[in-house]
Amino acid sequence: MAHATRTRCVCGDTYGVRAAHRLERSARADTVRRMNQRTHEVLGFTVAVLLVSCGGATASGVAVGKVGQGLSAQARGVPQGAGVCSLKEAMAAQPGAEKPASESQTCTRLAKSDKLYHRAIVVLGAHGQTLEEIASGNGGDHAGKLEAAQTGVSGPNWIDVDDGQEKATREAVAQLVNQMSTSSAKGDLEKAIKDAAPHVKTICDALKPYLDAQSKAFGEIQQELEKKRVARTDRRCTTIDSRPICLPDTSTDRVVYTQTVADLAALESSHADARDAVAAFCAAHLKLEGAAAKGQASDDATYGEIVEAVKSSQNAPPAAPAATAQPAAPPAK
Repeated sequence: MAHATRTRCVCGDTYGVRAAHRLERSARADTVRRMNQRTHEVLGFTVAVLLVSCGGATASGVAVGKVGQGLSAQARGVPQGAGVCSLKEAMAAQPGAEKPASESQTCTRLAKSDKLYHRAIVVLGAHGQTLEEIASGNGGDHAGKLEAAQTGVSGPNWIDVDDGQEKATREAVAQLVNQMSTSSAKGDLEKAIKDAAPHVKTICDALKPYLDAQSKAFGEIQQELEKKRVARTDRRCTTIDSRPICLPDTSTDRVVYTQTVADLAALESSHADARDAVAAFCAAHLKLEGAAAKGQASDDATYGEIVEAVKSSQNAPPAAPAATAQPAAPPAK
């Protein structure tokens, strides 16, 4: 009877299966989120039309508030820079190799960045709601206080971040929340817009490239995964009597692969949707800032300019990512 010589076995990747399950749950949650968001947008549009038609409301302010309504819904499950980092690690890992500590540190750092930018989206949405409340004439001296309380941001150092753009974003978020919580505009729409302008710009400049980089990364991971499937370089193999023996893919392998690709596509789409929603709000707010600086926030023409700005934002190429805004890839082996 032949005796087995030195044997090398690469077993099934249980981590990959668990990752696939997490992707599946995330994709399902994303589907529910989109359905809820569509309903929310329809209701928001109806309310906005009623407010303007009843008189006493500033149409441009209500419009910007409406654009910001969907941001909180878009923030659910977004961003996932740490997830991108972990997936790239898993794709690049060699069988049996130990994961370098530097890779774990990179993904941990991105997890903090995700929390920062997730909360930044929520705060932009709260600011939009505050502007709508002021524009509708219902807020008065209390406009923004409830919205600020719901953001979960408290104090200037509300999260631990790296220096540079992330620190500037943290400060801008804190300043914007403070403006809402103190109702410093006292119901004056133009003052609220002018005071928020520099903080909104800082947040927008950081958010758009960060979300765009992750949307592209999920697409790239799908392509790399397909290359590995076609090349079949990571099959389960062993060596017996100096002869290589490789196991064929099972039906479970094929199902996991199919589901993983579908989930990655859903995550790519959700990040692109979040990027576009942020871009639309930032463009609308910028147009309203320009009108407020000229004392024209209440002009009928401003509403049309905001609509055109939102349209243009959906067709504009994404901003180039800043050096600190990209989800980092694992270090080269």
